[in-house]
Amino acid sequence: MLVRFAAVTCSVFVLLAAAFGAAATPPPVRLAADEWPPFTDVEGKPRRALALVEAGLRRSSVRTSFSVLKWTSLMSLLGRGNFDGVAAIWKTPEREQTLLFSKPYFQNRLVLVARRGDDVSAAKVAELPAGKRLALTNGYGYSPLVTGAANVKLVHYDTDADCLRAVLANQADYLLLDELVVRHLFKQYPDKAQKLISYGQAALDEHPLHLALRKDYPDAAAILANFDRNVTQMMADGTYNVLLDVPWIYMDTDQDGDLEYVASSRAAGRADGDPHVTHGGYPVFDSGAHAPNTGRAPEYMIDGKSYNTWGDAANSLQRDTTSSSAEMYKYSTGFVLGEF
Repeated sequence: MLVRFAAVTCSVFVLLAAAFGAAATPPPVRLAADEWPPFTDVEGKPRRALALVEAGLRRSSVRTSFSVLKWTSLMSLLGRGNFDGVAAIWKTPEREQTLLFSKPYFQNRLVLVARRGDDVSAAKVAELPAGKRLALTNGYGYSPLVTGAANVKLVHYDTDADCLRAVLANQADYLLLDELVVRHLFKQYPDKAQKLISYGQAALDEHPLHLALRKDYPDAAAILANFDRNVTQMMADGTYNVLLDVPWIYMDTDQDGDLEYVASSRAAGRADGDPHVTHGGYPVFDSGAHAPNTGRAPEYMIDGKSYNTWGDAANSLQRDTTSSSAEMYKYSTGFVLGEF
């Protein structure tokens, strides 16, 4: 009798909890992304942007799931409600009609890439020689300065890797690649990169990168506001560096109008040297036209703590760190170089 009473009582509590939502766990936010290594990719491969988004949402106890598919399919399924949002997306007026956007958590600076020896000095697409073929990725929100240039012939492919492959196979003359990807190509594949490609110094197209949720998703605005605050904290405490696999970034952490070098002891080491001397800081939201703290001594922030001199900053870093960037970026467009 006691056993039956206990069983009935337990069932009642389960029913009450279900009725009032006491034990309910919100489902994960279903986020989509395209195959855009090393920023987005399938599980098991490097996907830096997805890692940033997941960590930023997790700090607010928001769970996520990610699906990776072609961009054109992604946007179609999003419009039909198959996904709740997009993890890495550029903002356009058309997309703003149905999506709410976070503040930028990264900035894509697209530089010109061509076969080795070709001229990459153009500061904008309109300056490219007439009739040249520019490879672009299907469905991306390039600016009108790119898509509206009358002097070039636009040829479209499914991924950035396909665009690079087309250039190396002489099926296109140029493509646009993110500056950080290009840096890693030359760092991790120096022989192949120097033999096969040239790249420009000017950004021909710049796009802040956002997390976006459907406007009809419950509490979308609050989720994005919390995400924005969490990303700012991640940048200041060095977590951002670790997830992006960049030893140093520079940004205005204290809103005083000057940029500081920011690192994590897990991503930077003494061997990296003073970023102010080596120009090793990656400008997250800056074009790089000027150095941090121009006209004054640089400031450093490591693991959330400020240092006024490189000597003090270096003492807080490990003597040796093991960089995973070679593994992390081996799946990016660099694998195409091995085909030529």
